[in-house]
Amino acid sequence: MRDLYLYDDVDVLRNRGNIRKAETLRKAEGDVTKHTMAFVYTHGFTKFNTKTLREIHRLIFDSLFDWAGEFRTIPLIKHEEILGGDAMRYAYPKAIKKELDEASKEIAQLKKTQDKRDLLFKLVRIFAKIWQTHPFREGNTRTIMAFIVLLASHLHIEIDYSLFEKHAAYVRNALVWASQGMYSKFEYLEHIFFDAGGLDAHAAAMNQSAAKDYSVIEGYKVADYKEQPHTYADDETECEETRERKRALLSL
Repeated sequence: MRDLYLYDDVDVLRNRGNIRKAETLRKAEGDVTKHTMAFVYTHGFTKFNTKTLREIHRLIFDSLFDWAGEFRTIPLIKHEEILGGDAMRYAYPKAIKKELDEASKEIAQLKKTQDKRDLLFKLVRIFAKIWQTHPFREGNTRTIMAFIVLLASHLHIEIDYSLFEKHAAYVRNALVWASQGMYSKFEYLEHIFFDAGGLDAHAAAMNQSAAKDYSVIEGYKVADYKEQPHTYADDETECEETRERKRALLSL
């Protein structure tokens, strides 16, 4: 079955401009979101929940996609070089709202009076949890990043989000590692998140400044990262992946 978000004849997301070339759409999206994200960062949000996350996505992408602000209705996976080509699996569509509502409950427990390091520690994990849910067909990282930055500001922690924009490939690959369930490694995301918040996650313990290195994660050079499209994870895709894994195991 074909991904219903794509045009029937080309592997490009259906869009309001009827752009049918992937590279042209990518450039148009970059131009548009540069302005819409700037607007979002100046928007006054007082509640941080599932509804607000959807509104942020709508504000960023409404001029590009009909489904801006709406949860995706298809299962998605994405093969990640940093995981050796293994697939990153996101929440099944029916589970999206439930998982986001659970994250909203965690957010409701955060207090402005809490220690800033403790708050950032928790925000990193909420960031990863929502990102692993991947509620939208496209634009998840930008939307969730804006949501978390604005939430941090609401909690009286100012985040220098230009650091995230400058090291976008590092942030995205750090999110991949922070979204592996029981195998998650949060230190990479913590590193840049604490730096952006004007704190150093490791300096307090070591009484020295940690090097601001955003070039390598688990031996993977993030400069080598090339954006790949998400894949519609239909039953046939899943079965083929299972067969490939079995073949790989048999060849050992």
